[in-house]
Amino acid sequence: MIETAHKNDLLTVAALGLIAMCLVTFDHEALGHGGACLLLGGHIRLLTSSIFRCSTSSGWIDASGPITNLSCGLMALILCVAIPTRLYRARLFLALLTAFSWFWESGYVIHAMHREDGDLYSFASYRLGHVTVTERWIFAALGLALYVTTIRLTSNTLLTINQSAQQSRVTARTAWIAGTLGATLAGSLGPSSGGLRDAILEVGLASLPLLFIPHRDQPFENLHQNAAIARSPFLIAVAIVVFAVFAATLGHGLRLLL
Repeated sequence: MIETAHKNDLLTVAALGLIAMCLVTFDHEALGHGGACLLLGGHIRLLTSSIFRCSTSSGWIDASGPITNLSCGLMALILCVAIPTRLYRARLFLALLTAFSWFWESGYVIHAMHREDGDLYSFASYRLGHVTVTERWIFAALGLALYVTTIRLTSNTLLTINQSAQQSRVTARTAWIAGTLGATLAGSLGPSSGGLRDAILEVGLASLPLLFIPHRDQPFENLHQNAAIARSPFLIAVAIVVFAVFAATLGHGLRLLL
């Protein structure tokens, strides 16, 4: 009965997931890659939600997107731990920022080392010259370790801001659906089908564990029996505006000569 009386508002959860996806993507592509390109004296030639092109080439430009996302995820995690537990919506948003950021980058390093391609492999080649098989396995293992850590952190956080494991799973799945649909729609507006594919891989496939966590069936010891994500028309409106701007700019793609 308690669980029925205190269900999360799924529209608000979806809004938080959509905003988190937009922010994480902006951090990687615009703030990370774009900022490094400009700092190194280059010009941004193409900027979308999943593709970046700079007039100059540097391993640091390749690495800046992942570094920015990893930093964003860490700061969000620290804030999530630091703020009062009663701020359920804020803690969920911060948890989603960490999840989308770290799932993206940890999954990406495994993929990059397997395919010998992508931002992180290019940066490794830039710093090491030739990336050996052993080094590729080491980087992939580090990515896997972060991926597993992200699953555990996200699972535990969800259990502390929901009143049951089942409600936590519904919350995670709703946020995943919103973020993935948003990334897919924005990617479909871009100049190439490759951008759509990358958007699906970076957000939807990388954060697939959100469909299955938390695994724990028994109540978590810090779980709040009266916790609920209340309806917030303001956050829903903000999500609509943020996504509209995101789709019209990074989704559609910007060709700049800054």
